[in-house]
Parts: sequence; structure tokens; C-alpha cells
Amino acid sequence: MNLGKPLQLQTLASVLFLLALSFLYFRPYKTEKVVKVQKTNYHHNVWHEYSIKPVAFVFPQYYAFSENDKIWGINFTEWDNVRKATHNAHGLETIRPAESVGYYDGLEFATRRRQGNFLRDHGFYGMAFHHYWFAGKPVMDAVIQQMLIDGEPNIPFLLSWANEPWTARWDGDDSGKVYIAQTYGLVDEWRAHFDWLLPFFRHPQYIRSEGRVQFNVYKPTHIGKAAPAMFAAWRQWAIEEGLGGLDVIETRWNAESWSDFPPDAVSEFQPHVMGFDHSRHSMSRRIARVYHRGTLVCWDSTPRHVQDGGGDPQPLCHPKTWQWNVVEMFRRIKQDPNPIGAENFLFINALNEWGEGNALEPSMQFGDGYGVAMKNAVAISEREHVWTKDFIAEQQMINRATKAREKNETADVCVLVRTCAEHAADKTYKLGAMLESLQKQSNPNWRAIVYQTDKANFGSETLAFRSLDQRVAFAKVPEHLLNETLTLEASYPALDWVMQRLDVLDPVCAKARYLLLADGGNTYAPAAFSAFAGYNSPADIYALTVESRQTIKNEEDDRMEDLPAISICLASSPTSKSFDLSATFFHLPKFRAHNITLTNLTSPYLLAEWLITSQQWSWASAATPSAPASCDVFHNPTYSTCIRSGNFWFDTPNRTESRCYSVGDFSENFKMDHNMFDLVFYRQHALCIRYTIGQYEEKLNASREEERAGPLALKALGTVVLDDADVDVEKKEDREMEVEGYEDAQQRSPVVESWKQR
Repeated sequence: MNLGKPLQLQTLASVLFLLALSFLYFRPYKTEKVVKVQKTNYHHNVWHEYSIKPVAFVFPQYYAFSENDKIWGINFTEWDNVRKATHNAHGLETIRPAESVGYYDGLEFATRRRQGNFLRDHGFYGMAFHHYWFAGKPVMDAVIQQMLIDGEPNIPFLLSWANEPWTARWDGDDSGKVYIAQTYGLVDEWRAHFDWLLPFFRHPQYIRSEGRVQFNVYKPTHIGKAAPAMFAAWRQWAIEEGLGGLDVIETRWNAESWSDFPPDAVSEFQPHVMGFDHSRHSMSRRIARVYHRGTLVCWDSTPRHVQDGGGDPQPLCHPKTWQWNVVEMFRRIKQDPNPIGAENFLFINALNEWGEGNALEPSMQFGDGYGVAMKNAVAISEREHVWTKDFIAEQQMINRATKAREKNETADVCVLVRTCAEHAADKTYKLGAMLESLQKQSNPNWRAIVYQTDKANFGSETLAFRSLDQRVAFAKVPEHLLNETLTLEASYPALDWVMQRLDVLDPVCAKARYLLLADGGNTYAPAAFSAFAGYNSPADIYALTVESRQTIKNEEDDRMEDLPAISICLASSPTSKSFDLSATFFHLPKFRAHNITLTNLTSPYLLAEWLITSQQWSWASAATPSAPASCDVFHNPTYSTCIRSGNFWFDTPNRTESRCYSVGDFSENFKMDHNMFDLVFYRQHALCIRYTIGQYEEKLNASREEERAGPLALKALGTVVLDDADVDVEKKEDREMEVEGYEDAQQRSPVVESWKQR
């Protein structure tokens, strides 16, 4: 048989088939509708290769379109929701756009240019446009289509597929009334979606990472079993289309696991991961190799729930606290960055979710406060935080210098750092921050031993090791000396055990000239150890200035009217009201020569008084008349560190209530009632929340009654005796000590003359 001609025809048919496939998969990109946007220096020069790139989500529902006309009425936009509400359930005004912003049309060129300029001018890198695709067609896409035509907003951007059904309650829940269902189809539908996305992926401002275009998927679990195949197809088509690849950034919802199909990247869309408490957003655990963190501005969806009374308004949002939460987020990202080469996006929800009370744009209530907060946060982080790779390099040099120095001289200070579960990595006042404050000392000649005094398993040894500093050691205290309680007094047996073994635990620390008994939640100013540099020995006992919960208490009588000027630093002194153990240095050779133990010590200031009055130790202070007090030690929680942590202080006459709170802590402890709390004052100042005047007076009167009854109550509880041996009952009564705060030690005869040396 002659098969030559049929084979030629078969070959020709195959070639034509392949050409047809090539046309389908490699068809040229049509650019006639797209204005070529010139790449700016901002995109390439300002943001360095290893950087944090804040990206704000953009909600486009600020123009009329057919689907909304059918569902909500002709010419409906998000502004219709916003205008319906004036106040939320807490009696506060709902957030409304500033006059400079107005109730804008999202399609207008001027609006889009203003939004891009606002973000760029306030430290943001780009935008993440919410993108909507239902049953093979786009919805509410006119804003981004206009961007393709005229180039505004002229800022890096990516698309985030908001793949939820549209529902009557605005919550994406399929179980309620659904207006537009979200379906996914199979390969043909996936390809149609991808083809529609191509013009955006090819745009010169589209955001990439390691050369690959980045595409957010808001709710990957809603796609179900089709998701892995869909995403794999998109990745393949992106390569075939010459895009260099595509990463699907899958949004994290609570505790999803991707064990079967590891994601390209995972992002946070708050409040889905850590709730409404901004201070917790930086504490979430990394669950993917490439992990992009996120935060939100605020939340008050009252405008969307005028009829049903919902909305879950959060009354404790403010740019001033938000700024410091973003600073902490930056610190966390730099401490735990994505692999070198991958970007570190910080996703902020949102630029303009006005119907959710969640907007970075200038408002009537806060002006451009959130934009300024981001700009400040970027500057603070640049000044105060270093990337892990730089930290490792710095520690390598410091460790080498430490080895060389210790061959010829002893350490100036030996710091014993007590730690417990309250200093874990997910706490506000964490051990890592304390050790970092030591590493920032202008006098680097110190050693530290960290020891844990409770039985909690929070990785204290790991946290100490992460300092990567050979000046920091960890001592594992025997189990029988650990305590369930977290009080200072309960930790003394463990401290005595460390003191007795200093020579073994750290010989350099054991030979230091001064001893500091510190707490893992405290922090120290960079100059705190400078008095001991160059072999200076200012005194046997040297006191620093300290800010503590007690020092702020004196300022609360005016209901915090002087905010934000409050900064109270007092010098530690050997009196019951002002002695602070963590702000007091002891001459270590003398301390060890006396074989001092603290196990039976009931009040730390008695130790200093005994050394001064009975052993004639000299005392000196960092605070002098010629040098106004500035804080050397922050005995946390303090007012100033509370503010820098992005939290707020509670002004109350009740001493047990008066402290630093996060939004979550406060909500757990108190019912948010605008008749009880002055929420208007908080919205004006943000640094402090206080009772309304009526509630404050009621609490103040109750507090005074407790103080008047105090001595009798203390008498009933009994008094503290330091040494119950070798003295008779009459002398013992003379040495009794009432609880701190009721009697100034300087106005009494010396105590503890025969304090038992153990």
C-alpha cells in the first residue's frame, strides 16, 4: 500500500492543529485599549529589594452599575448605606468622609488620582483591588477597567478575587438570601476568567514577586476541591503567556491547613485571623513559607445594618494607637521575614470600606490621621528596627568584640533576668523586648542570665537563645523551686538558687562589679548602664530613675486631662513608696560576700534599708537636682510603654483596675457602655479611657472608703516579720512592717538590724 500521501496529509493536519493551539494559548496581547503607564522611580528606587510593602485593599462600590440597580435600587452605591447611619450602638458618630474626600464617584479620574497620591504620599506601596467574577463574567469592574485606559491610580496594584456570593446581609454566607451565587465551573470557565485577567497581569504596574504576578484569592475554601486544579492551571497558563509565572496568595481564615496542597503564599485579611484587637495582629503564627501579614483600620458596619441593628461597632479605634500597632507589625515582619527574594507585603483592610467604618482615607472624625500614622510608623521602624539578616551580622561582630574585651577586663553589670509566662512572645511585655533593650545599651560590657520561675511551657530558653548574644545565658531552675504564682516574692527561691551557682552558670557574670535583679517584662533605656563604664563605681548601691504603674497613679487624680504630656519618672530610693528592685544596682562582690539570700524577704526595699543602715553601704542616684529625671527603667506596664505598644491606659480610682489594656483585654474585663465610659474623650485623645464623671466620682468615693478601712484590714491580715529568731516579742513588734504605702520608712527607726543571713 502507498501510505506516503496520507502520511503527508496527516502531518500537515497535525501542524495546523498545533498552530491553532499556539494561537489559543500564545495569542498576542492586545494593547490598543491600554495607556502605557510610565514606570516611576517610586516603584523601583524608594522600595529596596528587601523591604516591607504596605498594600491597601480598595473597595470599588462607589458608582452605579446594573447588578446593584436590580438588587438595591436605581443608582445605589455604598454611600447610600453610609448616609443612613449617623451614630452607632455606643452613641458615637459613625465614620464619614472628610470634606476634602466627599461622597465621591469612584469612576472619576480625579478620585482615582487622589487615592493613589494619598497612599503613595503616606508610605504605602500599592493597592489591592477587590475583583468580582460570577458565572463567567465580571461584576463591578468599571474602576479597574478605567485604570487600564488612563493609568490612574498610578501606583503598583494587584487584584484580589472576592469570591463570595452576594447576600442580603453583606456577609458572603450562602445560607442566607443570595442575590448572586458564586460558582466555579471547570477548565473552560477557569480559562475564561484567566483570559479576562490577562490585561491586568500584563500592566507595567502590576505587582510581582520574584518575577511572578501576584493574585489574591479571598476565600479559597469556598472553591472547594476544584481549587488546587484551578490554581495549577492558572500557573501553567501564566508561564505559557510569558508572564514569568503566577503566585496565588490564599487568604487565611482562622486555622486552615494546606497540608495536601501547600500554597504559593498565604495572606492575612483581618479580622479573620486575630479578630478586632489590633495589638494581637502582630502575634499570629506563620503558617506558610511565604506569609504576608495583615491588619485592619477599624470596624463599624452599622451603616450596613441599620435595619437589623447589627454592625458590631468597635469604639476603641484611633490613628494614634493604630500607628504603634503598625510599628509592632513592622518589627515582627523584620524579625521573621519571608525568604530573601520573596516580597513582604503588609495587607491593610482597607482604603475605603466606609460602609464598615474601616477607611484609611481622611474622615471628619480623624482627618488624615491614619495616613499620617502609617507614614510615622514607616519612619519609626526604619529608625528602630533591623532585619534579621542585619541583626545576625551585628551580633556576630558584638560577640567577637565581647570575647576580645573579656580577656582583659571584667563585666560592669551582671543582670539576672526573672521570666515567666507573662513574658511569652505573644504578650505585650515580652522577654524578647527586655533582652533587646539590654543589647541597645551604650555600655556593652554586661552579662545576663535568664531564669524561669514558673512551670509554664512558653519557650523561655528558646527566647533567650534567639538573642544570638553570647552575653546572654539561660539557667534551668530545678522543678521543686518553681512556683505556680507569678509574684516577685514567689520567685526568690529560684533567684537564690541562681545566685549560689553564679560561678558555674556564668563565671564572667559572677565576677562583674554590679548586680541588677531584673524582670523579663521590663525594659531599659540605652544609657541605663552608662554610669559604670570605664570602671566607674558610683556607690555600693546605685539607683536609676523608673517609670512604673505606681508613678502614673499620682497623675490620675485629674482624670488624665494633661494627655499626652504625662511622663513620670522617679528615682528608686530606700523607702517603701519608691524603692524599685529592678532599678537598683548592688555592688556584686560585697553582695556575695554577705552571702545574702532573699527567700524570706517580704518587701524588697527592706534589703536596701538593711544594707544602708546596718552594713553602711553607700547610696547614689542617677537623678540629681542639676539633671532632671528621665526614665532609665520602664517597670512595665507603664503609661509610656503602654502607649508605644498600641494600647491605652485606664484612668480609674480603683487601683486594681488602673493599668494598660488592649482592646481585647478591656472588652473581656468590662462591658462597653457609653453611659459608664467617656468614649468621646477616648476618640479625641486615644491614649486613655476613663469613666464618665458620674461613674468616676462613684468609684473615687468607694476607693476612699477602702483606704480608710485599709489599716484595720491590714491588721486583721497580720504583719510581716523579717526575722523571728533571736529576739523577744517586744522587739519583734518594733520591727513589724505594714504593707507598702502606709508608712514611710525614712520616718521610722531602722529595721532589720539583725536580718538573718542565710
